[in-house]
Amino acid sequence: MARKQWRNTIKLQNLYPLMLAALSNIESSSSLTLLKKCLKKLHLFLLTRNPQISNPSSFFSILPILLRSKFPEIASLSAKIVGAACLSSFEMNEVIASDTAIVESLVAALLCRKKWVSKAACNAVLDLSTTPIGRQRLSEFSVVEKLMSEFLPVADCLTRTVSLHSTEKGYGNHGRIGFVIDGLPALLLDASITHINSCDMEQLEMIPVKLSETFLSHLKQLWVKARNQMLWGSDAGGSQDRYYYSNVKLHDLAESIFRLSIDPGQHSATCSLEVIKRNIFGPTNSYFEHFVLNYWEDSPYLLRGPSNGFNDHGDFLSFFFESLSSKGSIDSILLSMLHTFISCPPILSDELDILSFLKEVEDGMGCPMVYGQDVRVLKAVDVTSDPRQGQLKREVHFFGDTTDSSTNNSHFIDSCNIQKCMEACKQGYTIAIRGMEFRSEKIATISDGLAVLFGQPSVGANLYLTPPRSQGLARHYDDHCVFVCQLLGVKLWTVFSRVAVLLPRLYEPLDKLPGAEDDSNASQYKQFLLGEGDILYIPRGCPHEARTITDDGGPLDNDCSTGYSLHLTLGIEVEPPFEWEGFAHVALHCWNQNQQTTPTTIDGVSLDVLNVVSVNLLHIAIRLLGERDPTFRKACMVTAFSLPSNTTRKWWFHTPELNHRTTFSYVIDTIDKESKFSEVFKTIEAGVQKNEDPFRQMGWMQHLCQDGVIVKELDWSRSSSKYKDFLLLCTGHREEAEVAFTQVKCKFCRDIAYDDACENFMILLEKYRKTRKQYMNGMLSLHCN
Repeated sequence: MARKQWRNTIKLQNLYPLMLAALSNIESSSSLTLLKKCLKKLHLFLLTRNPQISNPSSFFSILPILLRSKFPEIASLSAKIVGAACLSSFEMNEVIASDTAIVESLVAALLCRKKWVSKAACNAVLDLSTTPIGRQRLSEFSVVEKLMSEFLPVADCLTRTVSLHSTEKGYGNHGRIGFVIDGLPALLLDASITHINSCDMEQLEMIPVKLSETFLSHLKQLWVKARNQMLWGSDAGGSQDRYYYSNVKLHDLAESIFRLSIDPGQHSATCSLEVIKRNIFGPTNSYFEHFVLNYWEDSPYLLRGPSNGFNDHGDFLSFFFESLSSKGSIDSILLSMLHTFISCPPILSDELDILSFLKEVEDGMGCPMVYGQDVRVLKAVDVTSDPRQGQLKREVHFFGDTTDSSTNNSHFIDSCNIQKCMEACKQGYTIAIRGMEFRSEKIATISDGLAVLFGQPSVGANLYLTPPRSQGLARHYDDHCVFVCQLLGVKLWTVFSRVAVLLPRLYEPLDKLPGAEDDSNASQYKQFLLGEGDILYIPRGCPHEARTITDDGGPLDNDCSTGYSLHLTLGIEVEPPFEWEGFAHVALHCWNQNQQTTPTTIDGVSLDVLNVVSVNLLHIAIRLLGERDPTFRKACMVTAFSLPSNTTRKWWFHTPELNHRTTFSYVIDTIDKESKFSEVFKTIEAGVQKNEDPFRQMGWMQHLCQDGVIVKELDWSRSSSKYKDFLLLCTGHREEAEVAFTQVKCKFCRDIAYDDACENFMILLEKYRKTRKQYMNGMLSLHCN
């Protein structure tokens, strides 16, 4: 009682001089005792009073000395004081973060060999990390590397057994991860994940590769166990009472794994172009060139595989055939996939900042597959039979209306719904899994290689399992070209002629089925019976449907020859920037950036302003041409073909390259002859009246900026009022604007260089590819076993 009374007699205003006096004679046991009492009093005051310390700098000035004290209890108490001060107010947190000596000493205490000092320091680091400025200051002292290094020696005790404690919010990826032990290891993991998830790209790249890889391997061990509990609903180790639940949530763990895996150099075993060319098109380059010139984006094309399936297909997709042969049943393969796959949240096509994407998805990382987004279970049923159109069908989903996300039972695919998927398959439903390039490293390498081969940012991959005598998708057309790879069984495909002159564009809403009311569409079709190893190419815009035609009555789990079909589709998704219209926009941007103008005026209007206006108008003119000229919508594959400098090939091998130069000349000539000022002016006028952004469809052009500088022809920060000013300028000086527009158009079409445009085009393509590769690497790590 006397001790308690004595402690209560210490006033806040007396703490600082008492602490100074104790520090001056710290070797004395009485001084050491006094210092401990003062520190406990200060800590208690910070915890309970939410104080407004009149002169905090006096206390904080001695904290670095206290944090580095050789007496563990002093260092531990000092770290607790730092943590309490950081939590007391945002202003106090900022004061602590701004004090270099305190932050440096706190990080030093984190490395103390006394575990209770390190534990207190780790707690203080977490408390300081509750504000952006606190995390930033800690990053300046490489705290993330230090936390990761401190965690590795104690990692095994955490990764042996884990448990997932579900919460009411969201789904299982919000659950907290529990361990059989409490204390420092869990704190280090929590702090490490907190700082990894707040790093920018530069900070992530500064983490030593070996440290990152070793730490990542431990995170993956935790992830697999916790993820399986989320998906399967299983308990990792008996009673929940024996676990200590940390602040580490499953979605935070998933984000850390994603961030540490996004290095574009990882998972880089891309199938060589020669392997892809040989296994799809034929043994020499001429076969691929023949395909591009005669079938690409025009008509279907069947490439027959070897008679004994993928066994003799070398490295290309042979792993699927080997898996089927070794496991012997379809359901075991499919079950293993569904039980390990998680959701792959969609990334915007023009998103070139992977960390911005992570901020958008926030705590959605690592959740189970979402129905409709990641997996579908559906079949086509008869609607009507018309001799002119054939038998039209509509799609029926086993889980009902996929647009109603409020129905959680069908929104997420958990262990219960996985079993329902298998039951649905026996009832004639097709199971379709999207995003296989993010779930299988081997499929990722094929997709990567195929994207490079066709000069595009990425290639999507979907897997379809269809039971006997069934049809999954109703007749439809895609906004991307598809290679159908038949892996198991046989399937009959019917491909109809494309009626629309223009190719459908990626991400644009698909109109009603072309030819549904056209007699000629149903009568103009080709049928292809695909067996194992066959590959069918279907151009974008061509309606098609497929069904299995055999059924020997055998059960699903007998073997691999019961009439089931398994095929993989590889979608060549031509992004709008990489069509010929996009190439023209890049060419105009390239040309304009190289122009040097002398500031002059015409009737009080700056000539430079008129030039900027003219370039803006010309971009819109190119867009308008793309809405009616089929050539402008075709894929630009200038990066897919290049001529060696010392080539000795025959002239006809040069045809693809020459064909692209010819197309480029046609595009430029069309821009020169058909771009009219009046048409563009009316488009701007109509857009302003409807309060629409006339440049909305060309938003990707902001990625042509270099080093964060906005391109001078397009002001991407415009408001609707600025568009009105833009229109008023054109209206008030219409004659001058029309003259300037005509001059700029003529100069551009006369001076533009194909090779310069190609160089800028490739720079843009590499930006897109880098982000796709980062996303792919992150998701592949989360699908590890």
